[in-house]
Amino acid sequence: MSTADLARHHQVSQFLFHEARLLDERRWDEWADLFTEDGVYWAPAAHDQPDADFHVSLIHDDALLRKVRIARFADPNAFALQPFPRTAHLITNVMIDEDDATMGRLLTTSRFAMFEFRADAQRIYGGAYRHELVVDGEDFRIVRKTATLVDCEGLQETVGVYF
Repeated sequence: MSTADLARHHQVSQFLFHEARLLDERRWDEWADLFTEDGVYWAPAAHDQPDADFHVSLIHDDALLRKVRIARFADPNAFALQPFPRTAHLITNVMIDEDDATMGRLLTTSRFAMFEFRADAQRIYGGAYRHELVVDGEDFRIVRKTATLVDCEGLQETVGVYF
């Protein structure tokens, strides 16, 4: 791997770690700002699910739905989220699968574990992330984030937070 490739890998990894930190620190508005205007967060309900338009998804949020969900996070009357969960996102195995410098777009894959603690219970989610990123100055913005749970076809409790 060349020095430039290592530097790009480090830059992408730091972006993904920063995104995870924003989620864990409940810095929702900053997290939402990582997305492009048409950016999408998608958690499919099956490993081989081809799209979210014609199939059920665990989460499929465009900018408006992210805004609604984030507003709900801050609402003290959202009793299903009281007390609000604490989370710890761990990101590993970061790979850059495509880096198109002429288009300013990258495709990354990584693995994650997310620990959630709420109401004296801990839940663990794990799976794979796929980030479609666009270069934005010295940083990136998310065009599409796909979070595929290892057990996405299994019975899931109500999803309260982003994986």
